[in-house]
Amino acid sequence: MCARLLRTIGFAGGAALLLVACPVPIPPGYYDSRANVPATVPQTIKKGESTREDVLMQFGEPDAVAVDESWVEYGSNYTVGGLALVIVAGAGGGGVGTVDMHDRRMIVEFDQLGVTTEIVLESKNCFESAMGGTNLGVVATKPCLDRLGLDVPEVFHLPSVRE
Repeated sequence: MCARLLRTIGFAGGAALLLVACPVPIPPGYYDSRANVPATVPQTIKKGESTREDVLMQFGEPDAVAVDESWVEYGSNYTVGGLALVIVAGAGGGGVGTVDMHDRRMIVEFDQLGVTTEIVLESKNCFESAMGGTNLGVVATKPCLDRLGLDVPEVFHLPSVRE
């Protein structure tokens, strides 16, 4: 009974929002993200051969670096598309939006001489949402993958991120 009531309220609230809000499509693309994180291990990076300098020259400045420089991380998120609903009322306003995201990251580990020892690729698809308003600020869901690599030490048991 309670779940049915909540579902009815949710549908009614969503329908009311659609009637009073201005829909704004969110086109596909990379927003505030690098676009050069590969889906597969690049042929130009080889374990036991490629150096830290080779990786940096090909991909640029990493998004995260270990304190001891034993690994670097590159992340990207591609917006497949989405929809935002914007409401403006008097001196205030707000909005809610959701986008279909494809997150990708590459972690490259090095030995003490700076030679590549491991290349880890991850990718995930998910929906990310955000809502905000004049007095609310912006509240967003957690991204699929941390493209800034702050979770790498915990997830992969590697040295801490350099601040």
